[in-house]
Amino acid sequence: MVAGVEASEAAPEERDWSDLMTVCLVEAFSRLDQEDLWRGAMSCCRSWRDAARSRPALFAALDLDPAFESIGADAAEWWTPAFQRRVDAMLRSTATLAAGELREVRIRHCSDDALAFAVNRCVGSL
Repeated sequence: MVAGVEASEAAPEERDWSDLMTVCLVEAFSRLDQEDLWRGAMSCCRSWRDAARSRPALFAALDLDPAFESIGADAAEWWTPAFQRRVDAMLRSTATLAAGELREVRIRHCSDDALAFAVNRCVGSL
């Protein structure tokens, strides 16, 4: 006992989740949806980002349609060059990370150049 506190009520043990084995991380990442993979796992720490990047199959699909529908992205205010640049950056990043395994793209508001980039990344791997 610690000053009247039972051992079970003591502070939990601190863990360094960045030390998880890559194979374990990739297995967990494969169960995440796209948003959780990009905003959670990829932005957590360097080792998690590196683990995700080590498995191109995690990036085989880019489906932003649900996100577009939820925010009403067909409205005229979304058709801006800044928004298009953000979508283009996401498509280019996905095509690069997929390392030729990109199989499905469902997006709106992207440029022809970004689409051509993605196609070249995929076709170049065939």
